[in-house]
Amino acid sequence: MEPHEFKQQYGANPVPNLLHFPSTYPAWSSNFSGGFLPSSDDQFHVPFHVFSPNTSSVSIGSTLDDEARENRVSTINERRLKRVISNRESARRSRLRKKKLIEELQFQVNQVKTINHQLSEKIILLLESNNLILQENVQLKEKVSSLQILLSDLMTPLRGLEEVTAPTANMNSLRAEASSQSIHH
Repeated sequence: MEPHEFKQQYGANPVPNLLHFPSTYPAWSSNFSGGFLPSSDDQFHVPFHVFSPNTSSVSIGSTLDDEARENRVSTINERRLKRVISNRESARRSRLRKKKLIEELQFQVNQVKTINHQLSEKIILLLESNNLILQENVQLKEKVSSLQILLSDLMTPLRGLEEVTAPTANMNSLRAEASSQSIHH
């Protein structure tokens, strides 16, 4: 009798069911007239073997079950071991990728620092150059201002002279025009 058949026949807890004997055993029924033992004519069979992993008697079915269980446990252990190995390898690859990424980022940081330093030096040079140009511009503006004053001072006496010579200059230009017209006619 298989364990599942035993449970179907006697229930999950077989002890109370085994103490209640069915009426197929007349010596044990409520109409019995004798003692507790059945008569010699009656066949009496009470299956009282409870299957458990601790029993010493092993049937062929339970041996196969044990082998199947061992195979399942072995398969599960193999899968678990493969998964552990796979996880370790994946973690190792992940660490290598992370290390490579950090090295690349460190290289980029160093490049950016170098470029930043070079640009800082250029900015300093451009600021110094700008200051020199601004100073030169101020000096040139001062020169232009002083030259404008000097020119103004020089032009003032010439203006007075221009007013005196202007009527004579106008007359001379009129004479030149008249003579050029008479030649052409």
